[in-house]
Amino acid sequence: RHDGYQCGYCTPGQICSAVGMLDEVRKGWASHASADLQAAALDDAEISERMSGNLCRCAAYPNIVDAIREVAAHGKVEA
Repeated sequence: RHDGYQCGYCTPGQICSAVGMLDEVRKGWASHASADLQAAALDDAEISERMSGNLCRCAAYPNIVDAIREVAAHGKVEA
């Protein structure tokens, strides 16, 4: 839908990290990008910081952020 996983090389790591990141946000854990340490807002900067350890050789980072934002907002991605 968002074309976030183009070649598939980084997909397993991106998915595992995204699931872990969303769990951290649900628990209220802050990151280095969190403006408010008591309530982490899931904006693009926050998602990018939390996913920064994952490399994508296709440079699909904006698309990956879009996909994560949709999942965070709706709890799932609709086809």
